[in-house]
Amino acid sequence: MGGLTLSFAWFAPKFSAMATTQTTAEALSTPELLEEITHHVQSLVTAQVDLAKAELRANLSSEATMVAGIGFAAVAGITTVNLLLVTAILALTAVLPAWAAGLCVSGAVLLFAAVGGALGWSKRVKRPMARTRRELDEDVKFAKERVA
Repeated sequence: MGGLTLSFAWFAPKFSAMATTQTTAEALSTPELLEEITHHVQSLVTAQVDLAKAELRANLSSEATMVAGIGFAAVAGITTVNLLLVTAILALTAVLPAWAAGLCVSGAVLLFAAVGGALGWSKRVKRPMARTRRELDEDVKFAKERVA
């Protein structure tokens, strides 16, 4: 029979010592072979968990940078809208007194805010956890029938 060889050369560089150790399966007893396989599987799992942790840290760092960028963009966008509203007020002062121009623009913004708020409110969950409540009611009803 040809010698079956266990090789872990593909394994992570962290385990380069393992990559140089090759043992013929016929030279090992079954318990020794199982012990070696178990050891290598444990090492592989440990390496995979370490890799997953490192990847998660890198992803979280990248996501934090993205959140900071989007937060900055949101603040800049709100500031831009505010400046545009001030510009609209200043433009209306050519036709209306300043207080009236400010009142007109503020009223328009309030109208948009009210419509947006009403639309948002209409999309709320009117009966939270309806399915869970229904299933719990059914379970209680079933339990009462079983007891009675």
